[in-house]
Amino acid sequence: MCKERNILRVFIGLVLGIGCYLLAGCASGAGGDKVAQEIWEKLTAGEMQDLIVVFDDAAILAEAGQLKKAKGILLDDAEIIRFKAEKYLGMKRAAISRFSSGEIEILKDFEALPIMLLRFHNAEILKMLLSDPLVVQAYKDHPENRIQSDPSP
Repeated sequence: MCKERNILRVFIGLVLGIGCYLLAGCASGAGGDKVAQEIWEKLTAGEMQDLIVVFDDAAILAEAGQLKKAKGILLDDAEIIRFKAEKYLGMKRAAISRFSSGEIEILKDFEALPIMLLRFHNAEILKMLLSDPLVVQAYKDHPENRIQSDPSP
């Protein structure tokens, strides 16, 4: 009896281990390296997710760097900030334009940053967005990630 229980435990552990491995593999192939596994699980279970989506701004920063160098400045001036904001807007619109209204809700667009707060209702839409090479990652909008506007205790 004890031997049968141990065999059963090993079998259950093996099945669970293989299942987790396969699930992780599926998520990885679908942009799983760009988003936490718990987000996939919640979306698959039908729970909508509000996520910060980060876009790759390397090319924009390089171009802005060239503009600053040409102007002989080290820090972004108003013109450079406007330039970056326009480029970010174009990049974000290109990524979001593939989706019809209601598939992704734009909760907040951070104009001067390569990020947006988006609401996803299903995993398939998130997977499609993460397939865009300009999308770096998506993560949960946790309160500890937010900038406090009032630093008083």
